[in-house]
Amino acid sequence: MSRALAFLPILIFAGSGPALAEDAGDDYARDGIYVSVRMAGTWLTDLKEDVQDAVDALSAPPFPSTELEKPLGLNLIAGYRFLPHLAAEAQFEWFGNANVALDNGDNSTDILKVETLNFSGNLKGYLLTGRVQPFVLAGAGLMHVNGKDKLLLGIETNGDAFAARFGGGIDLYINEHFVIVGEGGYLLPTGKLDHLKQVVWSAGLQYRF
Repeated sequence: MSRALAFLPILIFAGSGPALAEDAGDDYARDGIYVSVRMAGTWLTDLKEDVQDAVDALSAPPFPSTELEKPLGLNLIAGYRFLPHLAAEAQFEWFGNANVALDNGDNSTDILKVETLNFSGNLKGYLLTGRVQPFVLAGAGLMHVNGKDKLLLGIETNGDAFAARFGGGIDLYINEHFVIVGEGGYLLPTGKLDHLKQVVWSAGLQYRF
């Protein structure tokens, strides 16, 4: 499912080709408020390795293998574009449980669950100002994590931490108000949650007022 989500912006762009081909001369780089709702996915890049190391330390050879689920989630954004090439936005991101399971051959057993909530303020720079607008962004905020460690592996999966965000993507204007958005990025928490780094991606719709 998460792999299919990664190709969603491409599929939407292909289906909206006729609309994008007709430029009515609208001001796509105007000042103003925008809101966005997107489906999102994530991959906690270091978690599987950390869990595998902890399982190996508690086991005897041959060591059981672990599998990490890549959960889907929701991404909500409210922003203001104050220059043709620059906007500021507030971003909320929720991801359901990223389950880590022991692979027992015929079946698997969940041993760790991690749910994350991410809040950040971002600056967003647009490279172009027409119907197709690639962008880059950088931001900072808070990561909140709820976890359940069934085997008491000693991996920290609860609490709050400062997190930096870096990413980029593309806005595809259907008309002056409705925009298709695809975005990918990297979330870097600090302190006790620094092992919960996340690759994140999202696709959905944006409305410009």
